[in-house]
Amino acid sequence: MNEFDYIEKYFQPLTSDEARNLKDDAAVFKQKSNHDLIISTDTLAEGIHFFGNENPKDIAKKSLRVNLSDMAAMGAKPIFYNLAISVPKYKVKNFIPKFAKGLFEDQELYGLKLIGGDLTSSLQNISITITIFGETLNKKSISRDGAKIGDMLYVSGVLGLSKIGLDNFVSKSKSFISAKKRYLFPQPRVDLGLSLNKIANCMIDISDGLIQDAGHLAKNSSLSVVLDIAKIPLPSINLNKSLLLDAALYGGDDYELLFSCKPIYEKALKKISLEKNIALTSIGFFEGFKKNYVKLKDNNNYLKNKSYMHF
Repeated sequence: MNEFDYIEKYFQPLTSDEARNLKDDAAVFKQKSNHDLIISTDTLAEGIHFFGNENPKDIAKKSLRVNLSDMAAMGAKPIFYNLAISVPKYKVKNFIPKFAKGLFEDQELYGLKLIGGDLTSSLQNISITITIFGETLNKKSISRDGAKIGDMLYVSGVLGLSKIGLDNFVSKSKSFISAKKRYLFPQPRVDLGLSLNKIANCMIDISDGLIQDAGHLAKNSSLSVVLDIAKIPLPSINLNKSLLLDAALYGGDDYELLFSCKPIYEKALKKISLEKNIALTSIGFFEGFKKNYVKLKDNNNYLKNKSYMHF
């Protein structure tokens, strides 16, 4: 099969009407007049974001879900996506059918469609780039720069689970099953993001660790954020507390939502937490900028330059 055969057999069935059956050079979408189009792009590279020997179906789901998490962080409803993928020739026959199946399953789960993209060969490693499109009402998306002095900082779920799963990926211990599952299958908080649309002043998904991503909110809002490490929700795994905390502060790949809001919304957040069955924990607050963007309430010795950076 050549690239056109793969596209027609495996990717065309994943598309929406806007894609025009992938017969044209581009998709056509008529935007609603009272909505904003929200657009984000992420690339996943073999050896960096995934090992390469996972089930291709699992790689597909992770690729789509990290992009869905960007929509969640903007309080946007995902509607469709573009896919550009490069695969070595010797892998393509086994990889593409399973990869397409993973995309199909998550498209059904999260309610979006493929509208186009590109399929090429690569010399050695797999590279996957997804551009995802979502929508909000005009001027209702949530940015990273809206925190106000006195805002409380909240986080969804628990932090550090994905990093623990990565660090113990080859372990045979059953105690790491949930952590490895979280590393393989991020849980984008799309519904939660939509529920926070009228409450959150700023928001980000935690992809690079709590310290770094909290710093993005503080810096973009020209404020300081004070974290209470005693309140950070940690996984229930039998590991040393310092290892759990280190994973939570610096590990990344959790894709939980980190957001600020006024203290008056505490009751509303408890209701949302119950409705969505997702823990929402207050872990800090914002104040006027004082020397550092991120501070710890009791012990700044935990602040280290350890968050993941590509370069």
